[in-house]
Amino acid sequence: MKIYLTNKKGFTILELLVSIAIFALMTVLLLSKYGTFNQGILLTNLAYDIALTIRNAQSYGLNVKSADRNSDLYNYPYGVHFDSSASQNTTFIFFADSNPTNGRYDAGTDKIISQTTITRGSKISTLCKSNCTNNISPLDIIFKRPDPNAIIYANNDNTKTYSDATIKVMASDGVSVKNITVRSTGQISVQ
Repeated sequence: MKIYLTNKKGFTILELLVSIAIFALMTVLLLSKYGTFNQGILLTNLAYDIALTIRNAQSYGLNVKSADRNSDLYNYPYGVHFDSSASQNTTFIFFADSNPTNGRYDAGTDKIISQTTITRGSKISTLCKSNCTNNISPLDIIFKRPDPNAIIYANNDNTKTYSDATIKVMASDGVSVKNITVRSTGQISVQ
């Protein structure tokens, strides 16, 4: 009995062409979805940065943190200011409220702890209250010692507080949106 062994080494041209076609298709799919994926990651990071800034204001408001190193005033309320107007929708301000009677950010008089500029085409698209039934602007979220609850003021009106507020941020593609909801109980959520 004779056994003939054939020695097949390598790929046939057909196998090689199919492999290259599959690789090219996967590359095209990956590159077409990269922009959307990248915008989604950037938008998620922005939403969590905003939530962290609000949490820092809450922490500063509860802890013994002075707004000024040379001052003995430890009773400043701390807050975050948002404005959805076209000229201000790419910044938000973390501040110490030097005039706690008005409960809002006053440019020039309140001490700015940090001002964050939103980059890469993202922006604050909408500020709203109560499940986004009404748009508001500007929005100030204040934390005053010893209460961990948020005081939410809108439209420069410090006579009325709200039970919750939502900050909607939009990616540069105009489609992707993330919501940061702050409740008066001090809870902050990103959706």
